[in-house]
Amino acid sequence: MLTPTRLIVVFILVMVFVVASWSKLRIADEDDHQPQRWRIDEYPGFTD
Repeated sequence: MLTPTRLIVVFILVMVFVVASWSKLRIADEDDHQPQRWRIDEYPGFTD
């Protein structure tokens, strides 16, 4: 039989699995699939 401690552990593991699978399988916009090309002078981390 599942004790309350085991139920909590199983619940946490199920929640981790659900969140991980949801974030991998969520529907993405078409804009998310377009390649992003930066010119060196437009690169956000590049400063003179």
